[in-house]
Amino acid sequence: SEDLMSYREISYDVDRGAALVTLRRPEKLNAYTPDMGEELVDALRLAISDEHVTAIVLTGAGRAFCAGADRGFYHGERGRCGLRLGEEHFLNGFVTELADCEKPLIVAVNGVASGIGATMLLPFDIRLASNKAALDFPFVRLGISPGFGASYFLPRLIGMGLANDILLNSRKLGAQNAKQLGLVQQIIPQEQLLSSALAMARYIGGAPPGIVARCKQLLKDGCDGSLVEAIEREQFSAREMIGNFQGQTH
Repeated sequence: SEDLMSYREISYDVDRGAALVTLRRPEKLNAYTPDMGEELVDALRLAISDEHVTAIVLTGAGRAFCAGADRGFYHGERGRCGLRLGEEHFLNGFVTELADCEKPLIVAVNGVASGIGATMLLPFDIRLASNKAALDFPFVRLGISPGFGASYFLPRLIGMGLANDILLNSRKLGAQNAKQLGLVQQIIPQEQLLSSALAMARYIGGAPPGIVARCKQLLKDGCDGSLVEAIEREQFSAREMIGNFQGQTH
């Protein structure tokens, strides 16, 4: 892990196969800036391409996950990177790279996740939340259109009715509510959240080679295709993966 870009608004660590990316502007509730976006793209690409990394965890430092876009950039101010909010690759195309990631993506939502803080969670595979977490979708109230693929992910995760309800009513969901709707998979006490997320990352990352990527792809394809196509893909995949285990086909 030499030659790391020196990050100012996030941190990046790799420990026993798990890459941990932490939003790190705790005094600003980790509010998102174009510079943070540039750093996130750099760190996540690093994790995706590093053969020693088998799983990726994203979390926030301090009491919030991410309070949304930093208001200092609402009026076209440029970040240190020279870009205005929305010009940086994180908000401008990176979501497809993230969604195509073959490694397990886990997010540990340690506090409030608002606006881009809420939409950046949606492409992740598994969302773990502390009891202090909240998912806030204030877009319609603010007159802002949601981004980061939210219009694709929300209805797939929770269905069209709930997606409309949450977006049009600018809802803020507490951890329990988010879990009931299926936006969060588990609620974990704050002090165990990060260690649980890293343990899960290592557990999933320890699966035989190729199977996690294959399952992620099957589920993604299955969301859009027919049952017949899904079964054909599963059968093809089973034949391909059979070398991974001895003599067991089911």
